[in-house]
Amino acid sequence: MSPVFIILCVLIAIASFALIALILLQKKQAAGFTSMGGGMMTSGQTYWDKNKKNSIEGKLEFYTKVVAAIYAILILVSNFVA
Repeated sequence: MSPVFIILCVLIAIASFALIALILLQKKQAAGFTSMGGGMMTSGQTYWDKNKKNSIEGKLEFYTKVVAAIYAILILVSNFVA
């Protein structure tokens, strides 16, 4: 095992724990009929919908997407290093 592969494995482990924590911190979404179509039944013009990115839930969603992308990139890179 090369040192680069070991460092990648450690980074993958850190990213996976961060991803698990971010997912568990998020609030549950409604699992009703309206959420089945991506929320198409709602108007999407409420104050909450327009300003969601500034809330804690919006930031958690953003960080989850970023960490998931980093995790996927690390997995792909580790396949070429090994």
